Order: sequence, then structure tokens, then C-alpha cells
Amino acid sequence: MKRFFGTTQSGDRPSSHAGLFQGILTAFFLLLGLGVLFPPSGARAAQAEIVVVAPLDGAWVTGKELFLAGFVNGAEVKGVSVEGVSHKGSGSVLPVEGGAFGTMISLREGENVITLTADKLQKKLKVYYGPPQKDKTGPKGYKRFYMHSNPVALDCKECHRLRRGQYDFKKIVPTRANCTTGKCHADMGKAAHVHGPVGAGVCISCHNPHGSFNPMAMGRTGQDLCLVCHQTKQQEFNDTVVHQPVKEGCVDCHNPHESPMRFQLRGNGSSVSSLCFNCHAAAVFTKSHRHGPVGAGDCIACHRPHAGKHKNLLIASPEKAELCFQCHQERKNEFSMKNVHKPVNENCNKCHDPHSSDSRFQLHKKSSALCAECHEKLSPAVYSDIKTATFKHAPVDQGKCTECHRAHSSNEKALLKDNTTKMCFSCHDELGDTVIGSKSKHGPVQTGDCMACHKVHGSKFSRMLVRYYPEEFYKEYSPENYDLCFGCHNKEIAKNKFTSTLTNFRDGEYNLHFYHVNMKKGRNCVACHDAHASSQAKHIRKEVPFGSWSYPITMTKTETGGTCVVGCHAPKTYDRKNPKIKPSR
Repeated sequence: MKRFFGTTQSGDRPSSHAGLFQGILTAFFLLLGLGVLFPPSGARAAQAEIVVVAPLDGAWVTGKELFLAGFVNGAEVKGVSVEGVSHKGSGSVLPVEGGAFGTMISLREGENVITLTADKLQKKLKVYYGPPQKDKTGPKGYKRFYMHSNPVALDCKECHRLRRGQYDFKKIVPTRANCTTGKCHADMGKAAHVHGPVGAGVCISCHNPHGSFNPMAMGRTGQDLCLVCHQTKQQEFNDTVVHQPVKEGCVDCHNPHESPMRFQLRGNGSSVSSLCFNCHAAAVFTKSHRHGPVGAGDCIACHRPHAGKHKNLLIASPEKAELCFQCHQERKNEFSMKNVHKPVNENCNKCHDPHSSDSRFQLHKKSSALCAECHEKLSPAVYSDIKTATFKHAPVDQGKCTECHRAHSSNEKALLKDNTTKMCFSCHDELGDTVIGSKSKHGPVQTGDCMACHKVHGSKFSRMLVRYYPEEFYKEYSPENYDLCFGCHNKEIAKNKFTSTLTNFRDGEYNLHFYHVNMKKGRNCVACHDAHASSQAKHIRKEVPFGSWSYPITMTKTETGGTCVVGCHAPKTYDRKNPKIKPSR
């Protein structure tokens, strides 16, 4: 290439021959770019022909009178003769002005063969005139051609400009029509929101004044009609998920003329939902508990009206609450604690109806029934306890799972609202005050493990205990009667009268647990011990409940024993090294 354009490798100036050749090539490409050598096809002489604008060949019309319109392309003629139909032109030849011709014609019922002749040019077309058919199929070989009722003669210059003596049919003059000023459409264009062409009176922006094979004489159909002007929407309509009305054409949702609603929506003017309810059953959206946007009728708060990337035209993915966080940002921390409820990580709709529900918080069902749907399978033992419980936990019995559990996430196991100590004492506050003010706490209470002794969802044992424990103050001794306590404590503790190892509550080797418990009228454990906490060592209770009254206990410990002052017997002192009590029984 450097050779052709006269540049040497050494950088010398081009030779005279190379410069001449370069000039010729430059001129060639310049002429090519200007279209001199090869003018575009549109600039070449057009083939001479008679073009009929209306009615079109193969048209089936339901009106006898119509306006025949056409033009002669690629030839200069003075007139066009019309045969096969009667027309209202003066003489048999229609004058051609600016290349165009037109006249009112009258059709015979049935098939009409119209022949147009201009010098050596000829055009034939068949038009069928007949009333509308019940099955709307029309005569075989013909297609319904829609024209304005009561047609009148048209004047080309109303819509087309003359240019160098010829009408320019490529451009249409936005002529204001008289459609809204006459008797036919006098009320058109008076609503709160009017389509631009209607407001401007330029009906021909959408309707073909000559007629069309499309209903209502539309110039185009479907999206093509609207996208001629609304080109910026084209990319949006090509998204992954497209609203069905958009696929079929915009007019299912938008009134092409006017509406009481913005964007000429086909609603009643109060809300977007009034439009949506034209297709979507209102019952789904009108239950007693409604999502805020649904209650406000603002469907497009969550859904895109035309097309989108997500299922159901959602504005964001419903996975992991991405959609919901578009509005509920202030609650995001509530969903991101250490332990997250599985549906939260999947889709909020697993539990909530996004539109409306007869349950609070738009839950699909009453909360207890909703939780049971999953957890009855995940935790069959828990639901067995709930169903078979003789002693029921009030929140569980009332179906109030969220009294104890967080629905979305928690920093505690089992999505509990707080650690068990704080949570349980939020209701059992009197017991909580006792525990907080006590020095000596039962092990499970100290570690916050209430469930070591209690079944929180319900139990067949009193006080919702996990194992049997007697309700009676006096109970004949049997290890089975103290199954609850012996779940942790040594079950041999009260079995033998004498021991040096099983317990420190002994006088010498005389087992004082045996003395108090192992008999026909044995005292149960809580006769002396508070099951939760006390200010005395070994959580010895302050007082012993006995029927409708109680008596105090004061326990003073020493390094080798202690002294018990209680209302049920005289003060007693025991010592493991120096026995004080004479063994009985």
C-alpha cells in the first residue's frame, strides 16, 4: 500500500507517478462516497406504475360508497380512466394533479373488478362489497378492509405537500382533523389525561384516513403502532419477562385516546390497581390484612408494568428478601443475626402473602398453623408433646409461637428472642426477681438452662417437667418418684442409712437424706430445697410451704456440718466428724 500511495521505506518524498496515482484513487473514493459513480437505488428512475392507496386489491368492504385514491409513479400523465365501477368524477377520465388522483366510487354488491388506465399503464384490482358476515370470515379470497363510515372525498394537499409539482407521499403533514369537533366524536379529548395526538387533533398519527386491513383502520398493529413514537420503550419491552398485554399490544392497559388516569390507563382514576383488576381477580388483593402498596393500590411498587428480569415482573429478585428490602431497609438487621430462619434465606413469600391475607402480617395462615406446616415434619417430638400435653404452656396453647421465638433471625439457638433466663423471666417475673436476688442457684438456673427440667412446649408431667416428680409434700420413697432429680443427682443418695461418701448431709456416717426421704411418709426434695434459687447454701429455701401456711428454715453451715432451725422440729446440729444425733429408724 505504501508503494501505491508513493511513500518509500526510507521516508523519501513521493514520486510524480505515485502522486498522480494517489490523486486518482482519492477522487475515486470521494465520488463513490458522494454516490456519483453508483447512485443509490432510490435515486434511479422508478418503474412506471399506477399505485392504488385505497381500496386495496382483495379488499372486502361493507359500505357501498368509498373514496378511490392513488398516484402514478415514474411517469407523467394527465389523467386516469376508471372502468368497472361508477364514479363521481367529471367524465370517464380522472385528472391527475401532482401525480395523484381520487374520486368517490359506488360498488355493486358482490365482486367488483376495477380497471385503471393511464396511457400504456394499467392496474386491475378486485374489491368485494357485502354486508358483515355472522362468522366474520367474509367471502373467500377477500380480507376485511376497514374504512371510516360515511366516507367523503379527500383532498391530497391536506396531508401531503407538493414538492416540485409532485406530492411527497413519504412525509405526512400533521393535519388537524375535525373528528372531535363534529357530531361523531364530540366528547373525545375532554378527559383528565389525553393522548398527545388526540389532544392535537392529529388522528392520522394512528388511523389511516384511506382505510386499512387492520380494525379501526389502524396504520399499524400491536407494539408496532406505539413504538413508532415511543421508541425509547423498545429496549424495555425486550427484557427477559414480558407482560402479556405488552406482547399483544399496549391498548389492553392504555386507552389510546383518553382516560381519567395518568398515562391513559384503563382504570377508574383512583389507583393503578383499578387497572390491574381488569384482569387479576380483586379477591386476592382485598382480604382483611393487606400489604401497604396493595392497600394503596400501587401495584407498580413491586411489579414492573411492561417487562423485567424477574419472575412475575418483580422489580427485584424475591430471593433472600432482596425485593422486600427495597422498602424494609430499616428491618434488615432483624434478618441478619447469627441464626436465620430458613424461609428468610429463601423467599419471604414462604410465610407471607405479598398481596393480602386474612391473617395478621399477611401470613398465609394463622401463625400456629403456618409454623406447623414445616415444623411438624422437622420436629415431630415437639409436636407430639404439644398434642399429648396434659400440662400446657400458655403461649403454645394459644398458638403464639412468636411469644418466645423470633420469626426471622436470632442470636440465640432455636430463634429464641433472648437467652432462656431473660426470656422466661419476662413472663415469670416474680420467680425472676427471686433468682436474681439469690446467692445460691440451682445448676440449670445458673447456666440459664430452664429446659433441663421443663418441657417448654407442653408435658404430661405437672409444671411441664421433663420427668416425673411428685406433687405431694409427703411421698413414700422410691427412686422412680424422684426421676426428675435423679436425672442429674446420684440416685443412691437416699438409699442407704449409713454412708461416708454419698452425701455431706450426714452426722458421722448417719445419712440425713435417708432420714428425711426414705420412709413411707418421706418428704420430697422441695420440702427443704428451692428448685430454682435461694439466699442460703445448697439453695435451702427460706420457708417451707405446708398447706395454706409455711414455716421458716434457717440453715447455718460449718466446715464439718451445720445447724438447722426449722418449724417442723427442734433445732438440730449435725457434724460429720463428731456426730451429734442419735440414729433412729
